[in-house]
Amino acid sequence: MSTAALVPGVAPAHADEGDTLAAAEITDAGDVCGKSAATFDDVITAAATAVRTVVPAGQQTAYDQAVNDFRQNIATIHVHRDGLPLSPDEVNDRTQFLDDPIVTYIVNNLDAIRTGRLNRAIAISQLKVKDVVEVFILATRIVKIPAEFAASLVPTVGFVLSPIVGELFNGVKSLARAVQSQLSLGCNANGVYQKLQLDLPDEHVDVPQPLIDLANQLVKTDGNCTPLAELTTSNLVERTRSFLTTAAGLPVDPATVNANAAALQGFLHDNRVADIMMLRRTEQLGPIVDALDYGPLTFLANLGFDIYEGRALNTVPLADVKVENVFALITFALDTTSLLLTVGNTAAGWTGVADTILTPLSIAQAIAFAPTTYGAPILRGVMQSMCAA
Repeated sequence: MSTAALVPGVAPAHADEGDTLAAAEITDAGDVCGKSAATFDDVITAAATAVRTVVPAGQQTAYDQAVNDFRQNIATIHVHRDGLPLSPDEVNDRTQFLDDPIVTYIVNNLDAIRTGRLNRAIAISQLKVKDVVEVFILATRIVKIPAEFAASLVPTVGFVLSPIVGELFNGVKSLARAVQSQLSLGCNANGVYQKLQLDLPDEHVDVPQPLIDLANQLVKTDGNCTPLAELTTSNLVERTRSFLTTAAGLPVDPATVNANAAALQGFLHDNRVADIMMLRRTEQLGPIVDALDYGPLTFLANLGFDIYEGRALNTVPLADVKVENVFALITFALDTTSLLLTVGNTAAGWTGVADTILTPLSIAQAIAFAPTTYGAPILRGVMQSMCAA
């Protein structure tokens, strides 16, 4: 096909119509239509069923035995299910909306550690085709991170390169999602072959204790709990007070803790800050702001919305400031500092300062602010997708 497309006047050769695989009828799959996605075994049996129609009758028994031997061999290869990424719609609504493979992977694995299912193993033949698409998307996303980091090492053009890198990934992800959607629409045929009955034992996975401790403090959002990102400073004071006064073995005086918590709550409720601190989520500010996810741009877009809605001069109690807002402001501060350093480097270059002086500063700056390049959106996504246990 590629030759015919690239070389003028060249067309693919045609075999006799009766000899082509395309001419072979595929066994009716009516009894298995409507399944959400094909597994490896579905693909194998569908292909084997199609080929079987052109196998001579006297050789079909041997052919069937070879197919079943192959299926059994594939079934002996197994993986830890939660070591592979899930489709974001299988975790919760927020991960489905964000559709960030790293956020989905982290949230699912923390939940797998907390619930004790991390040791669950399944056969390769049980993996769905859409699971393989998720592996591809996750791998592409991980490749994107060093690309973004490289872009940030070039201060004069990094602001331009970062969104380009992001859009390249979005294009790959969109294509993969289209393929995944198409696979989910199709019907899968097992034909003459029976479903494999597999029951694999769990395989223990060693997890560092700090990661277990973290996982035990978090649960996936299910609509019935408040995500970490939406906890307010008032919520945090109460949670901390409760922990300090109820946890066994802590050398604290509960009465003192309660008195201090009450005083702090009073301060948070009596003091107010500008409403513009309560930044909207990037998806609420339009597709361009969401794609760039850049602190100063997010802040300015949010300010524009506040001015338009007549809220720019409003204030809110400190007690109502959310974790997400605080984190967004920290990111904004880092991004602004990075931007000012970039402008300073560029201005110094115009005045004739040698590049050898500026380059170390640029590299140190990129490393210092690397979390705002590729870490902040991921951490924010996890906070939006998980609740405190």
